[in-house]
Amino acid sequence: MGSCQERIICGKLRNIGAFDMADKPKLIGIILCELVLQDILRREAISCVNIHNGIATQAFPVTLPLVYGFAQVHGVTKQFGYQFKLVDPNGQLLATSPETKVDPLPNQNVTHKIINAFTGLTFSQEGTYQVMLEVDGEEIGSLPFHVVFVQPQQAPAGATA
Repeated sequence: MGSCQERIICGKLRNIGAFDMADKPKLIGIILCELVLQDILRREAISCVNIHNGIATQAFPVTLPLVYGFAQVHGVTKQFGYQFKLVDPNGQLLATSPETKVDPLPNQNVTHKIINAFTGLTFSQEGTYQVMLEVDGEEIGSLPFHVVFVQPQQAPAGATA
């Protein structure tokens, strides 16, 4: 990696108390990607590499070794906790990220960039999964993640390998 970037890996921290509705973060957006880079000179500058909205596979199960959940929220000046969750097409919980605490920012118009990693995500079936973001135990938004089965291509008759 370049000298002005570092890899972000969030550790597990405790969940904290609930909010008044006026102090609840407002979700700007969620993405899944393979790598999140943060500029060390300009901490607000984030790069997300290989953004995913789904995966196509020729066989199940299929595993993603490492994928990051990244979201931006704003509108709060109090400490809060968050967690990403992955739910399968049947509504069953498949994976959770560590619960993470976020310290307050000085102004409610400043954007919080929140990141957490999923390791070894295994998808056993085709369908639309949901990546949910919870703040202090309450869902504030989700992102659909499509897992699609594709038939392997057959070589034309007479072709050699």
